[in-house]
Formats: sequence, structure tokens, C-alpha cells
Amino acid sequence: MDTHVDAREALPGSPMQASDETLVPVFTGSGKEYFRIWIVNLCLTVATLGIYSAWAKVRRLQYFDRNTSLGGAVFDFRGDPKAILRGRLLALVMLVCYHYAFGFASSVSLAIIGALGLALPFLMRGALRFRLHNTEYRGIAFGFDGSAAGAYATFLPVLLMVVLPGLLVTMAPTNPLVFFSFLLYLLWPLLHARMTSYQRAHARFGTAAAAFAVSPWTFYKLYLVAFGLSLAATMAFGILAAGFGIAASIGGKSAGWLTTIAGVAGVLLYYVAVLMCIPYMTARIANLAWSSTHFPGITITSAMSARAFARLQVVNVLLTIVTLGLFWPFAVVRVHRFRLAAMTIVASGGFEHVLAQAAAHRGSASGDGAADLFGFDFSW
Repeated sequence: MDTHVDAREALPGSPMQASDETLVPVFTGSGKEYFRIWIVNLCLTVATLGIYSAWAKVRRLQYFDRNTSLGGAVFDFRGDPKAILRGRLLALVMLVCYHYAFGFASSVSLAIIGALGLALPFLMRGALRFRLHNTEYRGIAFGFDGSAAGAYATFLPVLLMVVLPGLLVTMAPTNPLVFFSFLLYLLWPLLHARMTSYQRAHARFGTAAAAFAVSPWTFYKLYLVAFGLSLAATMAFGILAAGFGIAASIGGKSAGWLTTIAGVAGVLLYYVAVLMCIPYMTARIANLAWSSTHFPGITITSAMSARAFARLQVVNVLLTIVTLGLFWPFAVVRVHRFRLAAMTIVASGGFEHVLAQAAAHRGSASGDGAADLFGFDFSW
């Protein structure tokens, strides 16, 4: 994880001082190296019916952290694979409970979903603590100080947005008013902004606490643009299909070929458009999130080009399909390197000065132990 800050935080609006130091993170690994790690991880995960996936994740995170250089030093991840395995087993149990909850009586279903709703925010907070606590740079560990109350305020609305429409449809399928519950999905940009704020505003590097400030409406703007792009792609698909359909209707013997060409061209156009929209959102949100995250003495700027990132991802997807998935580890390395190259970190008064302040008077071991005890990692 790349985190760091700037003199302009102490003096808002002031120009960069001569003592400020600008750094750019660099990835020194290669797709060939990661391919060897990836293929071994894949084989062992399959051979152990998924159990080795926890150890595979640790190897992957260590490879990327230990090959990410900043200011002449590298990051490191020292998480316990057994904690990750526990988290995944727990996530599997919760998923099974949710899947079969609707097969019971209404009261039982509500009890199961209620229990999952009470557990999930607490476990999400534990996952954030585990991930950051076990990541370090120059011997200084990151951390997460978000409260349990904040976790429930952040993640419970997301859970309600996902579960409530389906639950209401299951309980009252003939009531037309139930379908208005799907309007809750319109709140997703706001909820996305709240999750991003909770994750970043409570991060720390040593004793340096992060600050994060961004308007939720900025997220709405990004989603509206992505929706517009998707709508344009759908309209283009419709126009193309209609054009070929008309040509096919008057094409006589060539009608079959024209219909086939219309279908293939339309599908390709649609999926290329989707491949362009998703990278656009990824790049814009990453730029917004990183550039709005500050630590005392450190400013982070992310300037990923959405257009260049979209081209990169389109090529990655096509090569992954052509190689039957074998290009995947090379694609992951290409994306990681692209993200890092777009980041700039400015340290006020010099990077060593900022590091010395972050390392001073580090917290007690009790908090770190709690991060391990209650830490879970659900991600793959």
C-alpha cells in the first residue's frame, strides 16, 4: 500500500517548498517472475481443494509489496495465512447461510439475515485492521483505527441495499410496491463514497493518522458519466443491430450471413464498450481516492489516464482470452506498474523527516495483538 504527504497541509495553498521531496513508487518485478508464483499457487490451491489459497495470497502480497520500491526501500506484508483461511471459511459459512436462508420460514429467514447483518460490519472492520496492520514500510506498520460504530454505520446500509429488495420480493412477490425497493440501488454512489471515506480516513502509518475529505456528489458525477457511456454503447448496439436487420430483410440469400455478422459485431461492440467503461470508473475513482488521502507531511497524487488505462485493460482481456488465461499474471503486473507510475508522493521537509515523525512513540502491542486476534481477510 502506498501512503504519504506534504507541506501544503501545514500551510494550505502555499507553493511547494525547497525542502519538499518528491517520490514516485516503482515496481521492480516482472510478469515472468509472477507467472511462476501464480502457476504454483494455482496448482497447489486446486490440489488442496482451495485450502492453500490463503498461503497463495500471502505469497502474492509479499511479492508485490517486496517489489514495490519507494525512496530506496520496499514494502512488506507479514500476515498469517491461517488468519486468512479462518476468514475465508467464515465467509463461506455466511454465504451458505445466506443462500439457504430464503428456504426456511419467514421468521427463520429474518433471524439468519439479521445475524449476518450484525456480524458482517464487525468482520469487515477486522479485515481492514488485519490488512493494514500486517503491511509495513521501513519497519513501520500501517494500521486502522476505525470504530465498530463507524463500521456499522458504513456497511449496514450497503447490506440493506443488497438484501432488502430480494427479501421483500420473496416475502411479498405479488405486491407491486415491493419493486420500488430496487430504487435503493440509486444510493450506491453515496454508499461507495462512505465506504471509501471510512477505509481511508481511519488509516494510519505508524503514529501518522490519515485524513480524507471528498464530497459524495463527486462519486455521483463519476457514476453518471459511466452510465452515459454505457447508455451510448447500448444505443450504438441497437442502431447497428437494426441496420443489419434491415439489410438482412432485403438481402435475399445473403440474409443469413448478414444476420450472423450483425450479431457478432453487435456483441463485440457492446463488450468493447463495457471494457472501456469499467476502466474509466476504476481510474477516476482511484485518482479521486488517492488524491484526497493525506498524511501529516505527505501529499499523494494519482493521475491515471482513464483512456490509457482502458486501452491497457482491453489488451489485457484480449490476450488473456487468446492465451486461455495464461496471460493473467502478466496482466496483473502491467496494471500494478501502471497504477504506481501514475502516483506522486510529496514529503514536506524531506522524506526522512516525515518517516521519523511517523515512527516516533508507536502504539502499544495490545492494539496490534487485537488486530491479529480479530483480523480476517475475505478478499481473494
